[in-house]
Amino acid sequence: MSAPDRFLGRADVYAQARPSYPDALGAWLAERGLLPGGVADVGAGTGLFTRLLLAHGAQVHAVEPNPEMRAQLAAGLAEAVAAGRLTVHDGTSEATDLPDASVSLVTAAQAAHWFAPAPTVREFRRILRPGGHVLLVWNDWRGEAVPFNRAYGEVVMKFAEGMPEVVTRVPDAELPQLLPGGFEQVTFGNPLSLTRERLHALAASVSYLPSPSDAAYPAMVRELNALFDASQQGGAVTLAYRTHAYLGRLA
Repeated sequence: MSAPDRFLGRADVYAQARPSYPDALGAWLAERGLLPGGVADVGAGTGLFTRLLLAHGAQVHAVEPNPEMRAQLAAGLAEAVAAGRLTVHDGTSEATDLPDASVSLVTAAQAAHWFAPAPTVREFRRILRPGGHVLLVWNDWRGEAVPFNRAYGEVVMKFAEGMPEVVTRVPDAELPQLLPGGFEQVTFGNPLSLTRERLHALAASVSYLPSPSDAAYPAMVRELNALFDASQQGGAVTLAYRTHAYLGRLA
């Protein structure tokens, strides 16, 4: 199943539950002077990272192949589209539908692990202006050694199907294939507060876990409910995400 197809039927829960990105990352990009020349946000999904770019003054071209997610993005950011600050494109990392040398920054948030490196790098080189940068970003809760993260991981592992060894991030050894000109890494804390309903939706938004239409979904919800009841404080639990950002060049 292709990457876009793995998320068919999940756009609503994805938009509802997935974590956003820390404002400190947007401020860091602005301070580095990386936003004024136009940004291609590739694999933009429902627009979670697109929103951060817009909030820090970028002119954004959002590229997303999944029609349901693309529709969520366009509807949720209709004001930016109407104002001419955002254009929405049906495209992929290998064929973005953008003109040659049209942006100074390409971003991919929670998406680059789906990209084929060689054709992606060719396309990014085509659309980037000379001296342009590429930013790869992932939110990841794994590796944060706190009790709720460990307990959540134990639950989802029972229901995971076809889960890759590294779920949300390209292994560090493979990053040079996507950023062959070298890169730097920065990280930001990004804790996510979850109600019971948002915890259900978060799990349902993950491509390797049962969707609400799957037979295994009720059993997963029962286990999530037990975890929530044992862990909640004030009607919420916190999943300790960390945002990993890799800024690099292609030459």
